[in-house]
Amino acid sequence: MVFPLLKRRDRDNRRFRKRKTEHQLTLEVPPSKKEVVMRRQRMALQVLRWTVVGGAAVWAVVFAGGLWHRAFNVSGNFAVGQFELVTNGVITVPQVAAATGLRPDQNITDLDLGEIRSKLMELPRVSKAEVERRLPNHLSIRLDERRPAAWLACVKQGLRPFDGRGLLLDREGVAFPCGIVLEEYSSLPVIYCADVSGVIPGRQVPAEAVRTALDLAQRMRRKNWSPPMGLEQIHILNEFTLVAQMDTDALFTFLPSDLDRQMARLDAILQKTGAAGRRVASVNLQLNKNVPVTFRDSVASPSAVGNPAAPGTVSPVAGPARQGAAAPGTRRPRPVSTAGEDEEVRALVRGA
Repeated sequence: MVFPLLKRRDRDNRRFRKRKTEHQLTLEVPPSKKEVVMRRQRMALQVLRWTVVGGAAVWAVVFAGGLWHRAFNVSGNFAVGQFELVTNGVITVPQVAAATGLRPDQNITDLDLGEIRSKLMELPRVSKAEVERRLPNHLSIRLDERRPAAWLACVKQGLRPFDGRGLLLDREGVAFPCGIVLEEYSSLPVIYCADVSGVIPGRQVPAEAVRTALDLAQRMRRKNWSPPMGLEQIHILNEFTLVAQMDTDALFTFLPSDLDRQMARLDAILQKTGAAGRRVASVNLQLNKNVPVTFRDSVASPSAVGNPAAPGTVSPVAGPARQGAAAPGTRRPRPVSTAGEDEEVRALVRGA
């Protein structure tokens, strides 16, 4: 009796689970007139509320912009006026104003500091520029100008040293116009080259020979020579020959490569010849052995001045007169080979 009841219950449950759809009765009751009126009133209030909030926000923005304009743009308290220029060179305030377009009546809040810095970096003399703005009206410009290490000259193209229209080179070989010839520039060495057509102010010189000559000039200026002497000129005769002319009229010929070895050998030759009481006139360091060395007489005869150069001698282009240098239009005493050198000097020259 029990089992048939259980089977019937199980069969009824399966039928219930297999039903796929359910029927629901949806009743739509139309709202009353009061509910419709209240709903419309709520929507109108919401629209009015958002309109008021939006209008107040727009008015606040416009009012704040007007205050900003009156406080910063119209007010003369934020005018640039005279800006501060700190530099380690010769660039002046009018030059900076002309390069950047700065005017005293400009508002300091309208300035694009990045653009001002970019314009300053376009000046060939400038290697680093910093622009700082401090409210209400302080503008500070700091410039790091290139420090000249040598003059670049070319006789063929009329580029002369010790001239405001000349070109200077910094330690990295970047060329820039001189502009103002300071007294300290008179002691700089001069690098003479055959062609400067590819030189662009503000950029490194493309010629490898000029950069090598500049490196040689800096090495020679740092060296304490015995006897004391200073570098005046370096002539680039070709891609294999650099001739350094000293203020003692000595001429030293170098290869562009292996400058350390040649400098060390020149120093040893000068020390040995100086100890022997000899005055060196020229040394050709291009050879590893049997280095050609010529000497000067202890006192140059007056008749030697103005004599034509001996065949085969190097005659650099005469530069502008310096303190202690020969006057323009005169020739310096030519090197005179002297026999009977000391054996120690001979051994050094032969490369022993």
